[in-house]
Amino acid sequence: MNIVEIDGVIKEYAWGNVSSIPSLLGIEGDGQPKAELWFGTHPDGMATVVETQEALQNLLVSDPRHWLGEAHLATFGNELPLLLKVLAIDKPLSIQVHPDKKQAEKGWAQEEHLRSRLHKDQWNYKDPNRKAEIGYALEPVTALSGFRPLKETRTWLKRLIPSALHAFFPFLYDEDDEDALIRRFFEALYTLGKNDLATIVDELFVSLENADDLPLESAEGFLMEKGIVEYCRTDYPLDPGLLAPFFLNVVHLKIGEGLFIPPGVLHAYMKGVVLEVMSASDNVLRGGLTPKRVDLHELFSIVEVIGKPVELARQLIGRSGRIHLLTPTEEFHLMVLHSGTYDIDERFSIELLFQTEGATMFKGAGEERMLKKGSCHVVAAGLDSYRLDVAGTLFIADVPR
Repeated sequence: MNIVEIDGVIKEYAWGNVSSIPSLLGIEGDGQPKAELWFGTHPDGMATVVETQEALQNLLVSDPRHWLGEAHLATFGNELPLLLKVLAIDKPLSIQVHPDKKQAEKGWAQEEHLRSRLHKDQWNYKDPNRKAEIGYALEPVTALSGFRPLKETRTWLKRLIPSALHAFFPFLYDEDDEDALIRRFFEALYTLGKNDLATIVDELFVSLENADDLPLESAEGFLMEKGIVEYCRTDYPLDPGLLAPFFLNVVHLKIGEGLFIPPGVLHAYMKGVVLEVMSASDNVLRGGLTPKRVDLHELFSIVEVIGKPVELARQLIGRSGRIHLLTPTEEFHLMVLHSGTYDIDERFSIELLFQTEGATMFKGAGEERMLKKGSCHVVAAGLDSYRLDVAGTLFIADVPR
């Protein structure tokens, strides 16, 4: 056996929309928000093999050399280091950042004494692993990612909170390293008392209400800076993250564009539908727009402060014709296949094949299988080659070796 279909796990969170994931899966919605769809071996959302109803992890460890491959076993053991998701975002996600490997190992070790006494929700580090991710827009997406150049932040703050800028952040005009000034601003904003923060937020709201020239949305329907604040202020009326659209880059992903988010980059998805492949880690340090715990000390120690414009993920066409999204991490790699025929050989990795539009005929080692919209299949590393006849859009996530 070289290919199996797996059932994913749907996560119902309040920020999800009610229709995108049911529509993708071809099932009836029930009016409840369906925020995420997971495919992988994460213990909080273990996929199951359709044919046998066994946990995917059990299948992989039953013949790890065949399913995972020797090179994989040498690096990751029996673990699948990636998680494939669909995020259907109707309300903003929290501002957050993820650690690199060294930071995660240090944090995991430091919190050892807490894990027996505190609930998992109170841990900063759920495992000793780094976390990176790539998002690919299935529908138009608005996100925040990385710090703006200092000049842009100064311009926005001077326009929207001129009094607060003078009172609380005059150092932004000092002659100093620009990234150091951005970090100083970020830490000062997040450590303000409630009264001072309220003063800033009130000035921001008044300025935006009077800024008739600032649109809520672009002509293409993307949320703009003013729209993001309006989108967030009802749920988070006194949150430093309300200023995030003015010190973080606002990113608009058109369908077919991708955004790679490495460890250390402060980010948040605001709205849209995203196919995401990420390291199978739960390490999240939150930084606003959330009712959950925010540990400022850890946040400041993990976040990378470099003021620069965002670059979208580069996409290259490989020898087989597949589109490769460049993700400089060892845990995952994402490819996109549009309608056409693809002969896949020189394989070394387990693969997850996820059909988002149309259908695909899979042929390999005497097996034929139709991959229908919304289905996800696992292909063993031990299969030498196969052919795909794609009519629609198919994604392949693998572990680069």
